[in-house]
Amino acid sequence: MKKKILLLSLFVLILFVGCNNKQEEKKEVSAEFTYEIYGKEYNINFSQAPKRAVTMSQFMTEMLLALGLEDNIAGTAFMDNEIYPEFKEAYDNIPILSDKYPSKEILFSKEPDFVSGWTSAFDEKRVASADEMISMGAKPFLAKSISKDGSLEVLYQDFLDLGTIFRVEDRASKLVNDMKYEIKLVQDKIGEIKEEDKIKVLAFDSMSDNNPFIVGNGGISGDIIKKAMGKNIFEDVNKGYATVSIEQIVKRNPDVIVIVDYGDISYEEKINILKSNDGLKNLTAIKENRFIKIGLADLSPGIRNIDAIKTLAEGFYGVSFK
Repeated sequence: MKKKILLLSLFVLILFVGCNNKQEEKKEVSAEFTYEIYGKEYNINFSQAPKRAVTMSQFMTEMLLALGLEDNIAGTAFMDNEIYPEFKEAYDNIPILSDKYPSKEILFSKEPDFVSGWTSAFDEKRVASADEMISMGAKPFLAKSISKDGSLEVLYQDFLDLGTIFRVEDRASKLVNDMKYEIKLVQDKIGEIKEEDKIKVLAFDSMSDNNPFIVGNGGISGDIIKKAMGKNIFEDVNKGYATVSIEQIVKRNPDVIVIVDYGDISYEEKINILKSNDGLKNLTAIKENRFIKIGLADLSPGIRNIDAIKTLAEGFYGVSFK
């Protein structure tokens, strides 16, 4: 009997040590990624989970918070809208380095081991070059979902990559599956719609010298409109954003106008700009007063893309998700 107990104890001990070794191996597994930043390719190896991340865009701040990584964030910067309500408590405990981009001195004072944000953050005229960041021990991460080829599918992979880098793979996988499920629920509620019956959409950002700046069909912002079953009137513009002419908008005559809300010009002021423009006042959307408000942060990659799709679906087809 004693021999059996001894053998059982030895087996349990071997199993325990084996499990611990596997956990240690998992912690030591490296995560290597390749990015192109301003024409130069970088191979970045995250040999361990970053502990002092600095995020220089709202979308990246919220992506890390969505993964429950607030304790790994040493500082944030560059907000477009109010923080996503679900993350406010965690966000309020993180140092804000700047309303826009911080100086390189402020950035490096946080001793970051991970830096991410818009591509422009890696410009030495804005903050610092990727080479300088790497030399200071700050490893860059550039989300692929911000490119003109960005989409919800690309965003999912960004979340999974972050899960690998920060060693929270299970959280990232669950988050991605939840997002896919929510989008399917939205589309099921809308139902099948023929291509010719889809709502024609103009997504308006701003106006400069009578030249509208709009959301194109490329990038994740264009994909968000598609996922809400809308038809971007500028589906031939394979960019996230682009400048177009008044005449082009009139010719394509949208059913609804999505207003991208951010910055110093309010949502209401942007509507007035469109309504007071002699070239646009006869558009179907303007005559019927069909406008939808969407924050810039909602059209940037992240967890709030689900709410954006729901908001658009409600405005396009009258479905409700309350």
